[in-house]
Amino acid sequence: MGATMHSLPIFILLCHNEKVNFIVLCCFSFFLFNPLLSLERTFAGPIYQVKKILNAQLVPPKSTYTIVLVGDSMTDYLGSGVELKKYLKNYYPNKQINILNFSVGSTNILTLPDRLQNLTNYNARISEPILNTDFDLILIESFGHNPLSEYSLEKGLKKHNEVMDQARQMIKQRQPWARVVLLATIEPHAERYAEGVANLTTEERKKWAQERITYIKNHIDYAKLHKLPVIDARGGGNIDYINTNDFIHPSVTGIDFISREIADFIFKNRILPL
Repeated sequence: MGATMHSLPIFILLCHNEKVNFIVLCCFSFFLFNPLLSLERTFAGPIYQVKKILNAQLVPPKSTYTIVLVGDSMTDYLGSGVELKKYLKNYYPNKQINILNFSVGSTNILTLPDRLQNLTNYNARISEPILNTDFDLILIESFGHNPLSEYSLEKGLKKHNEVMDQARQMIKQRQPWARVVLLATIEPHAERYAEGVANLTTEERKKWAQERITYIKNHIDYAKLHKLPVIDARGGGNIDYINTNDFIHPSVTGIDFISREIADFIFKNRILPL
C-alpha cells in the first residue's frame, strides 16, 4: 500500500491533463478506501472464510434445545438425563434443554436405521421414529457392549461402519441442521466383565471384554476418520464407574461421570450456542 501511495503523486506530476489526473485519483481512492477491498488485503482469504462459516454444520441459537440419546443399555442407564441436565444448566443457565433417551438395552448397531425411521417395539417398549422428533443434537453411542458376534471381528466392524454411514445419511436428509456427535461410554473391565451375570472362565471373560473394547474403539476411530465430534467417556478402566451388581453397566458414579463428560464436551466445543 505504501508503494502505491508514493507512486501516485509521481504519476500525477507526469500527467498534464487534468481530466486524466482526476480519473486516476478517483480510481486510486476507490481501491484505497473501499472497505471490502481493504478487508481482502488485510485478512488472508476472506471469501474462503465466509464460505467456511456458511458451510459449517451449526445449530442456530435458540432458547430451547433438544438432545437425543440413542444406544444400548449403557446409555439407557442415563434415564431421562437428570444428571446431564444438571451439568448442562451450569453452562447454559438461560436455556431450556430437553433430553430424549431412545436407548434400549440388548440392542446392537444394526437396529439403528430402523429406530431412526420406524415405530419400534423392543421388550414391550414402544418408541416413535427418532427422526420424527425435532432435535438439535443426536448422540449416537457405540453399542459396543452388544457386538456383532455372529460375524467375524473384521466383518462385524465393517458392518458397524456401514450402518453408521447409512444412519448419518438418513439424519442429514431429515434433520440437516442437527449435529451428530458420537459417544463412547464406560468400557469393560477385562478381568471382571459380566461377573455378576455370566459364569465364565477368566479367559472367556477377557475375550468378551476385549471384543467389546474393540467395538468401542472402532466407534471412536470412525468418528476421527470422518471428522465427527466424539465424546470419550470410557473412564480409563476406573472400576468405580462400573456397577458391581453385574460389572457391565455404569454405577451411580459412572452415570455422573458420563453425564459430566457429555456436558463438558458440548460446552467446550460449542456444539450448542450459548
